[in-house]
Amino acid sequence: MKKQILSLAIIGSLLGTAGIANASTTWTTSSAVSKYNQYINADSYVKDELYNVADFHSKYGSQSNTLAYQIVDRAIWYMENGYMVYGSGSDAYGKYGYEDCSGFVRFVFGDFGFNITGTSANYNTVGTKVAGVSKQKVNGKWKLTGIENLRIGDILTWQETDHIMHVAIYMGTNRDGQPVVIGTRSDGNPTALGTVDSWEYWWGENFKEARRVVPTAGFSGMAGKTIKAPTIPSSYVLPPQKKVPAWTGPNPSNGNSGTVTPIPDPTPTNPSTPSDSNTTYVVTVKGWVSLKSAASSSSSTIGRLELGQKAELVKKTNSYWYQVKVNGQTAYITTSSTYTKTITE
Repeated sequence: MKKQILSLAIIGSLLGTAGIANASTTWTTSSAVSKYNQYINADSYVKDELYNVADFHSKYGSQSNTLAYQIVDRAIWYMENGYMVYGSGSDAYGKYGYEDCSGFVRFVFGDFGFNITGTSANYNTVGTKVAGVSKQKVNGKWKLTGIENLRIGDILTWQETDHIMHVAIYMGTNRDGQPVVIGTRSDGNPTALGTVDSWEYWWGENFKEARRVVPTAGFSGMAGKTIKAPTIPSSYVLPPQKKVPAWTGPNPSNGNSGTVTPIPDPTPTNPSTPSDSNTTYVVTVKGWVSLKSAASSSSSTIGRLELGQKAELVKKTNSYWYQVKVNGQTAYITTSSTYTKTITE
């Protein structure tokens, strides 16, 4: 949609620091928390990243039992539940809670038993090149061509000088038919992770090639791969800002329960659950749904109701909007049966 600014996450990958012995980042806890709070409910995140995530789950959900889908979904898990700020170093995320572009791709694939490089400049040797994917300039703007040859879970690379300087994971196409990747981003995101779906300028002009690591069997099944539980860093600059949900993998690896122990939410964002057995709630039918400050689609977005969460119904304002209570705050959510329904408990 937007996202044309060249992020610090890309600039940092030019330094070739992935894999160095001493990890480093410019973020402090206060600056990381401030950035998180600034962007977690911002339109730039809700209408870009979260729409792309919803589109991925909707469009490719039938492939959820495949290795390719699980790899992308794991990258999304880190974006939504991780603690990542941008930095570089050997196993920087697992040790310190920060990572750069190549390190992120490396450890996402590592969760499925792959051992690939953590240095962006070496990604021209990762997997095999996907034929038929290129870039083209039309009327002064760039676009990707041959996207029909891409598969979810492919790795896209960018090169501005004499070596690859950025890498990200392909998520497929969104509702607008635009190819989407997920990887490290510094601009306009709560953490170091985000998506790209606009190719008219830098992203299209400097696209290098696509690489495929997922074997053919990984597009119809798990290809013999098992899944490790997501990594919770030993220490982190950005503390958990919400409760991290338990994760039970469909195929946990050797001796690993596949479960991430939920971390208590220091500033709860989940709707409260009153004890009244006759209380009516609004719940989401599929994915998350925006919470609005007023009964109007043009009003500001003040949060979102996640799948599995409940918001106490105050009243049905009109045919289009429910008024609900979330953590004692009044909000409005769509009445569309495509996205929400009511339950009484």
